[in-house]
Amino acid sequence: MNIDELLNKYFEGETTSAEESQLRAFFASDDVPEHLSVYKPLFAYFREEIDKQAGKPAKPVHRSIARRTVLYLVSGIAACVLLALGIGQLLHPLDPCFCSDNYVVINGRCYTDIHKVRTLAIEALQEVATPADEYFPETDSEPDTQEIVDNQLKELGSLFSDDEE
Repeated sequence: MNIDELLNKYFEGETTSAEESQLRAFFASDDVPEHLSVYKPLFAYFREEIDKQAGKPAKPVHRSIARRTVLYLVSGIAACVLLALGIGQLLHPLDPCFCSDNYVVINGRCYTDIHKVRTLAIEALQEVATPADEYFPETDSEPDTQEIVDNQLKELGSLFSDDEE
């Protein structure tokens, strides 16, 4: 098999251990083509690691079990703390707007009191309101038109009255 094809197969993760040994042996030799020389340090590193592992004794099993047990214990405690915080946030939210069905946000503050909301709305409308005389001068108004405007203004005022229907 061509070394380029073998490299492609290696990088796709489809090589056998024998083919990987063949690659390590090829890159350990001095007969590596120029276009493949960039892979030489990679396979040299793998070769060194294999040689190091061959000389080391295996790790004792009890240390890895102890580490795994501690990891599971800490993970379990962290999961319980997160669960408790989540349930606490659901039962006692920090923002009172989330516990009310009806609320209004005005200038970044949450209001649930209908009387306070009406007061603030009327104040805001008065700030931007133009007197009816400017829109409907007396000279141009007919009696019927003036009556329609007065009725509409009364209906608008009833929306903000304290009497709830």
